[in-house]
Amino acid sequence: MSLRAQFFKYGSCIVLYFLICIILIKTRRSNVEKTTGATTTIKYQPQTFHFSISDRIIKKDVKGEINMLRMDELKGGTFDLQKSANLLQQVSNVCAKYKLKTPLVKRHFLYNVKHKSLYCWIRKVGSTSFTKLFSDMSNRRVEHNFYKEVDVLSPESLENLQRFANNNTIFKLLVVRHPFQRLVSTYRDRIEDNSKYTAQSWLYTRQILHLSRPELFRFNASGGNILQRIFLPDRRLKVIPSFREFLEWLLKQPPDHNDVHWAQYHTHCAVCNVSYNFILKLDEYTFGEVNYILSKLRLDKDKIYLPRLQRTRTGVTNSDITCKYFHDLTTDMVLRLYERYKVDFEMYNYKLDKYLHCAKSKN
Repeated sequence: MSLRAQFFKYGSCIVLYFLICIILIKTRRSNVEKTTGATTTIKYQPQTFHFSISDRIIKKDVKGEINMLRMDELKGGTFDLQKSANLLQQVSNVCAKYKLKTPLVKRHFLYNVKHKSLYCWIRKVGSTSFTKLFSDMSNRRVEHNFYKEVDVLSPESLENLQRFANNNTIFKLLVVRHPFQRLVSTYRDRIEDNSKYTAQSWLYTRQILHLSRPELFRFNASGGNILQRIFLPDRRLKVIPSFREFLEWLLKQPPDHNDVHWAQYHTHCAVCNVSYNFILKLDEYTFGEVNYILSKLRLDKDKIYLPRLQRTRTGVTNSDITCKYFHDLTTDMVLRLYERYKVDFEMYNYKLDKYLHCAKSKN
């Protein structure tokens, strides 16, 4: 074989070898990129899932909810579209303003799969009426102890709740009232009314009185132990703290350890991470709004009865009743209460002025 032929033969082999190497390198690189992409995806999904709602800080886009309200109005929904839209937008703005973290708590929500509805209960804000409504929607027909229904009617898991909270086909309802009216209603029903036992009076009255009436806790050989001095044998209150004593104690408690009867709305109902479709203000609602809610819950308003939503055993707690309880407070106490519930005031456009004037003194 000539030298030229040999060169051509071995040269072709070398070229072919390099071509095969290049193909192998490209194939390997492509596989690595795919593998890396898959690995990134696998790592990213759990982070998204576990990047819990409690850690996210977002500015809610409420355009979708407002558009749904607009469509409902066109269908004949009897409510003030602009008022409802403004309220949804205000909540979104306040969430962004304070960069709020609002964790989801499964037990704070009621869900009905048939009626495709989600509701966050807030104690002393019509929660008994709406819990009964959801109970009836599930054909449970319970007549007493509605607080126990929470364990039955709440979503099965936190993961399910997260899905429901972001599902735009599910109607999501929030009900609020003036924070000060709620505080007075809570005090009247859970502390002042000693015709019944309440968990709140049993748990907190000793702490309240220890702060305001320390003499009750001094040793007295003839006076019995402290429980006998404060409580009747059936655990009803014998000594009732005043509204002012209750608030003086409350203002010393960490806000993040609140009882559900006086916890802030935004922390209890994860308002910065749930796209609520409608917010009912209990202290200024219209029957048109209630009928609209019933229609969104897929209920016949002619067959459903909701009792007067503010009424409890102690009667209606309105602005006039609240003002009377505030007569015994100082303006400084009212201002400190406002600071504690400031976010709720701003979110739902509630005013401080009236109750500030109700306070009798400046210090």
